[in-house]
Formats: sequence, C-alpha cells, structure tokens
Amino acid sequence: MFPLFVSTPKAENEIASIPSEIGLLTGLQIIYLFNNEITSIPSEIGLLTGLEVLDLYGNEITSIPSEIGLLAGLEGLDLSENEIASIPSEIGLLTGLQELYLYVNEITSIPSEIGLLTGLQIIYLSGNQITLIPSEIGLMTGLQKLKLYDNKITSIPSEISLLTGLQNLYLC
Repeated sequence: MFPLFVSTPKAENEIASIPSEIGLLTGLQIIYLFNNEITSIPSEIGLLTGLEVLDLYGNEITSIPSEIGLLAGLEGLDLSENEIASIPSEIGLLTGLQELYLYVNEITSIPSEIGLLTGLQIIYLSGNQITLIPSEIGLMTGLQKLKLYDNKITSIPSEISLLTGLQNLYLC
C-alpha cells in the first residue's frame, strides 16, 4: 500500500482561501494545500465525492464543515496545525477513512461518532485540549496507531482494551 501522505517540498505560496468553485472539479482525487494561509473550507468541498486525500495541514482553518461527511471515498485527511476547535459528528460518515491527522489544533472533545470509523488505521490528535477519550474508541477495530499526547486527558476508558490490533499508543 502506498502512503497517503507523501513527502513534498515546502510550500512557498500564500493562498488565503479556497474558492467555492472548487466543487466543480468533481474529478479531483487529491488536494494538497498545506502551509498556506487558508482560513476556511468551503461547504462545496462536499461535492468532491471522488476525493481520496485532503491535506490542509499548516493553515489557519477554524472549523470543519459538516459537508466533510459527504466525502465517502476519503482515505486520508490532514488538518493538523490549524485553529480548529471541534470535530463535527459527520466525521463518522467517512467510513473509508484510513488516516486522520488533527494534531496541534484547539480541539476540546472527540465526538462519539468517531467509533464508526472501524477501518481507520491511524489517528493523531496530539497537542489539543481534549479531556476525554470516548468509550466508542473501542469500536475502531482497525486502529493501529493512536496518538493523544499533550492533551488534558485524565483517564483511559476500559474499551481501549478492545483495540487488539493497536501497535502504537501515545498518551504521555
């Protein structure tokens, strides 16, 4: 299997926004717009049903639109190093998602719908303000790597023991 996120050169652009017309590019499979100055994701992103990888790492995005749940074919999502405060419940609709990166944001909670992502292999939520790991984490049977360090978590749910395929666990 090829890695979903490949090593790419440092971005040198200063793109401030994604035009709503991006929704017209229905053949898009991969979007790399990392290390720019983007502040929001247009709702029209939900029209890109063939999208497999969305990489908006290192921008200034403050929220994830609920339309993200329409991206049924999405395999990799990287919204790390932004200013995102919450994960929408629609994240649970991304049943094909294999890799989810949301580290270094301002996220305070993980929605219970995360448990619907049974095929998710990697989730990095380090460097946020998360206080609780939902018990539904135990439903994520495909999970291999879980990084939740540098948060405000005070306990580990017993359901974590159901993650028998887990190879890496970071909770320091």
